[in-house]
Amino acid sequence: MNNNPAKRPVAAPAAATAGILLALALIALGVAGVQHASASAGWINESSWLDWIATKAEVLRPADWMTYAGIAAALIGIWLIATALTPRRPTHLAVGDEDIWIRPGDLARLAADTARTTSEVSSASAKSTRRAVKLTATAVTPDTVQLVQSLNTAIATRLQSVQPPPRIRVHVTPEEL
Repeated sequence: MNNNPAKRPVAAPAAATAGILLALALIALGVAGVQHASASAGWINESSWLDWIATKAEVLRPADWMTYAGIAAALIGIWLIATALTPRRPTHLAVGDEDIWIRPGDLARLAADTARTTSEVSSASAKSTRRAVKLTATAVTPDTVQLVQSLNTAIATRLQSVQPPPRIRVHVTPEEL
C-alpha cells in the first residue's frame, strides 16, 4: 500500500489545445512528406505537393507583409511558451485531513440539501464556486432574518471540513400565499 498523499485534482493543462493543433499540423506535414517520397520514387503518378509549393515560393520576393508575419509568428511562439508554463488550476477542494476531494458543484448540493431539511424552508437551490456558496431559499415563515442566521450556521457546520472554507451567502424570500 502506498502511504504517499494523493495529488490534488487539477484541470487539463492550458497547452493541451495548442499541443493538439501542433500535432495535427505535424501529421499534415508527415503526410506531405510521404506523398513527396512516393512521387519521387515513382510509386504514384502525381507530382509532389512539396515541389509545387517550392515552385510557388521561388517567385516570392521580400515584401512588407513578411515583417508582420514574422512578428506574428514570434508572438505566437511566446504565447505557446507562456501557455506551456502556466500551472494547471485546481478543480476540487480538500475535505478534512484525508485525501478526499469535493467538486464545487457538490458544495452547492450539500448546502441546498441542508436547507431543505429545515422545516421552515419549502424550496432551496444553491450555486457555488471554489470560494463561495450562494443559497436561495423560499421560507414558509415570514421571519426570514432568523432563518438566514440558522441556515448560515447549519451550512457552515456541514461544510466545516472543506479546506479552504467557502464564503456562505444565504438569500431567503418568504413564500407567497
